[in-house]
Amino acid sequence: MKIRMKDVVLGLAMLPYGTWLVPNKKSSLLIFFFISSLSLSGNEDFSLEEETSLPSDVLETLEKLKENPIDINSATHEELLQIPYITPLLAARIEDYRKKKKMFSSREDLLRIAGINEPLLRKISPYITLKKKRLKISAIRWKTILSNKYPVDTNYSFSPFKVSNKMRYSDRHITLGGTAYKDAYEKSYIDFYTLYCYFQKNDYNIIVGNYAIDAGERLLLGYPGFVFKTSGIVKSREYFIKPYSSGFEDYSLRGCALKKDWKMLKSGFFISYKKEDATIDDGVLKKVIYETGYHRSETEIEKKDRIKERLIGGIIGYGNERLRISTTTLFADYDKKVEPDSVNYYRFSGKKYGLTGVHTVYNNNNISLWSEFAYALFTKGRGMIIGTSCRPNKTTISVLYRDYSEKFYSPRAFSFCESEARNERGLYTYITSKLPENFFFSGYIDIFNRPYPTYFNSLSTKGYEVFSSIEKRLKKTKLYIRYKRKEKNSYQWKDKNLRYQRQNLRFSIKNKINKSMELKILWEGVIFYVPYRGLQETGNLFSLSFKSEIFDDATYEAGMVFYETDSYYSRIYLFLIDIPGSMYTRPFYGEGKDFYVLVKARILDKLRIYGRVEVDAKEEKNDRILKVGVEWR
Repeated sequence: MKIRMKDVVLGLAMLPYGTWLVPNKKSSLLIFFFISSLSLSGNEDFSLEEETSLPSDVLETLEKLKENPIDINSATHEELLQIPYITPLLAARIEDYRKKKKMFSSREDLLRIAGINEPLLRKISPYITLKKKRLKISAIRWKTILSNKYPVDTNYSFSPFKVSNKMRYSDRHITLGGTAYKDAYEKSYIDFYTLYCYFQKNDYNIIVGNYAIDAGERLLLGYPGFVFKTSGIVKSREYFIKPYSSGFEDYSLRGCALKKDWKMLKSGFFISYKKEDATIDDGVLKKVIYETGYHRSETEIEKKDRIKERLIGGIIGYGNERLRISTTTLFADYDKKVEPDSVNYYRFSGKKYGLTGVHTVYNNNNISLWSEFAYALFTKGRGMIIGTSCRPNKTTISVLYRDYSEKFYSPRAFSFCESEARNERGLYTYITSKLPENFFFSGYIDIFNRPYPTYFNSLSTKGYEVFSSIEKRLKKTKLYIRYKRKEKNSYQWKDKNLRYQRQNLRFSIKNKINKSMELKILWEGVIFYVPYRGLQETGNLFSLSFKSEIFDDATYEAGMVFYETDSYYSRIYLFLIDIPGSMYTRPFYGEGKDFYVLVKARILDKLRIYGRVEVDAKEEKNDRILKVGVEWR
């Protein structure tokens, strides 16, 4: 008799309601609190459950920080802000501590700073160091990644290679850089590119070329990444000006920006003029496309750079460490009028848009309060975020409320949300704490509502998401357990939108065998359930990965994944280690096996070479992916 992987979970799923993960409110609450009494590991914190890739800049930054941690005794304010979870306030407090106490003698000294507690210290520890000489970074940095997937898709006629190129020159005050991207089956090897010149000296910041604005809580303008539910990172970084090197094509600005800081006054000005992708039908502009655009087929190529966008804006703020208030305003117009088809949900129409907002931050020792209120000047929509974070010694609690109206049109917004920064209302509560016996717990509850119809749902959408995890370190071994439940009325069946429930349970064990060898074992089970139809699907995933040094300057990692789910609805997401700059979280569904080998080698001190081979054997189809990368830094 053949015993399939999913039979393990299916046997549990066939138990009466009120047991294990089968939907039942009372039992689910009991299970939630049970697992809660058992935190997020550094590798789990940035695991997004999205079908699109996590912005490569984010994961690449984390990888480089682990390899070359920030020295908190000598880091500048800007370098401290590269560390995940470190806000402008915490960076300023670290600098003040160094001025008064001269230097940190251990990581635990950070606990003397208001706003840094044990859970936060644990999260930032992989990315910081003390009294350790950092690797000398070359003034010139360059990286190329080439990948190909077999068998080739014969529906497209252009090259199947995917190519990414990045180059940067950095001197004391000036940074020059550029990127060029080509997705698989696109015609041009510079289908999307960026160029920039960034000057920083004293209190002046000037950039010319492609850039991003990270203002307030990202209701008006933002940059992809570093706002995740599972990590508890819900406060923006407030960079303001940032060179744009992401592969997300249409979120950048192209022009120039200036920032000037006085003692308590900060100001900035920015302009942009660039082309955007758009859908045009019979000469009528239907939709402006702000997303990662593919240009593989004739239909997709026709959408490329079809309209021009002009944008101008400014920001001014006043305050100190305790209280800061700033306001941002921008105006933009297109060279063609947007005239969407008539549908039962809101779509932007017109030729121009404008936004204005007020951002406030208040800090008092271990408590932070922040808010941003924004208004769309022409569409008459509004957006609002109000948040607070409290950090006593061993616990962090964050609460965030957001309310975005249906007509809040802000195409470059990256504020906290379940779906998008429009037509959404929700309350998010997060807690992480150090428990007795050195256990770390993390969990959140997010309740959300989309009051008006959307493209995917002709009715209002309501739902909630519950997450809890526990982590325990035993010398060289790390144990991790997490439970996640999501309920939402967006399952489409016939002419109805039905409520569905998805529940995931994950166990993982990571063991550091010695200084150069590491082993990780992971299992995850899922149940997808639609009460109205009586539909129930299950899935299982088992992963095993091994990492070791080949010799001093070379490492390899091999992994295998076995998975079996009833359909795409019962998919399971897993983060796979890849070449830095090409990392992603992907869904596994159906029945199959995935194997990969990744090799990293350093040559001539500055030169790094990467190679990765992956085989995804799914039912009767075998996909083979080959990637190579070269980096100078």
